[in-house]
Amino acid sequence: MSKKALLVVAQNGYQPIEYANTRAELEKAGISVSVASPNGGTATASDGSSIETDLSIKDADIDDFDALVIIGGPGARESLSALPELDKLIKSAYEKGKIIAAICISPTILAEAGILRGKKATVWSVPGNEFGIEILKQHGAEYTAKPVEVDGNIITANGPAAAADFGKKIAELLS
Repeated sequence: MSKKALLVVAQNGYQPIEYANTRAELEKAGISVSVASPNGGTATASDGSSIETDLSIKDADIDDFDALVIIGGPGARESLSALPELDKLIKSAYEKGKIIAAICISPTILAEAGILRGKKATVWSVPGNEFGIEILKQHGAEYTAKPVEVDGNIITANGPAAAADFGKKIAELLS
């Protein structure tokens, strides 16, 4: 039976390269991919392109998936970080030992869900904007500054340039 990954994107402003490259690596490895957004339906990327998602986050059942993957982008903080149904999905995935992955600014969402305490993680940052690093540290994570970081079943990556390696690492942990 093929492994299944749930990719979560912001309704508006997800990072298209992170989405495309992560998905491509998972599919190349034979992993079945479903995509969820806060409302389901059409999700629009930060470059104006769009995709049709398969379901809304509230309709996602973590038992149907082997991995939960949160894509970043400017809309990720706005539309995903305060979402109770995503927080619940993350905590449920963590309790059940699923692979949990987040890229760009999205590792902050894992930190806020409380699952990065005492774990190594990375996140998007640029000089003068270290907001993500601050959130990781506030929630007890050890920031490593690596492009891709793996700690147990949690994978974090720092942005679009790391997306292909991020996807490969998720596929590796699922195999």
